[in-house]
Amino acid sequence: MSTTPELVLVVQLSNTGVRSSTDLAALADALRETAQDLVPGVSTHTLLSSTPVPLVIDLPARDVILDSSRVPLSHTEFEILSRLVRRPRVVVSRSVLRELDPASSDIDHRRGRSVDVHVSRIRTKLGRFGQIITTVRGTGYRFDPDPGVHIVEPLTRRSA
Repeated sequence: MSTTPELVLVVQLSNTGVRSSTDLAALADALRETAQDLVPGVSTHTLLSSTPVPLVIDLPARDVILDSSRVPLSHTEFEILSRLVRRPRVVVSRSVLRELDPASSDIDHRRGRSVDVHVSRIRTKLGRFGQIITTVRGTGYRFDPDPGVHIVEPLTRRSA
């Protein structure tokens, strides 16, 4: 099984004289072109920001960065967070989230609170951004976007 090489570009510039998002986009395009020249067929993902972003959830890299520091999430915690952020403002049931935990058993499915524990841990690790995951009583959870949060998703390459 072959995998496509992947490159995640995080472009954060402040106090450098960049005047517009167009300048940042042009820089990102140039970086993507260079990546294609160096590694043919590379898949690129780009985060553009003229100011530092407090929380970055990088889905392709399976990474969470809070205030420039990596947030260590377990496999299941990342899967739950990823499922929520891919569909903002949409409630995801506990039963759907429970299926993301390979350690859950049939007993957990009926009576367990493993999803609630995982979500609590995610909220704690996200600190002041823990409120982006909202409990919908009796149903499940939902991701509520925040201006200080940036989600990195795969971008398709722009054509000239």
